[in-house]
Amino acid sequence: MTSRFYNAQKVKKITMARYITRVQLKDAVQRDLELLDSELQRESFTRVKLIRSSGKEPDPADPREYNRQGNVSLQEVTAAVYKAATLTGKKYSFTVMKEKGVISA
Repeated sequence: MTSRFYNAQKVKKITMARYITRVQLKDAVQRDLELLDSELQRESFTRVKLIRSSGKEPDPADPREYNRQGNVSLQEVTAAVYKAATLTGKKYSFTVMKEKGVISA
């Protein structure tokens, strides 16, 4: 007879999905970038502050990077980025990557 009980120490926990997103706005000014930041923050994205190897702040024309973690699908993340970028009124491109699931003991 098989026991219905299990050893709690052997149970593995799967963490929530984590997404890395890069967004680039064409011909953006500071106000456009601030709008993008606030819209993505409203959707639970966290901006990653990138610093060049020279120690200088990135150029506004450089892509901005954001992280999003949670029980959300790739489609939901993509839709949120699309909406935020569209609201700026600028031409844009973006990439969304889903990190591989992490299993911890």
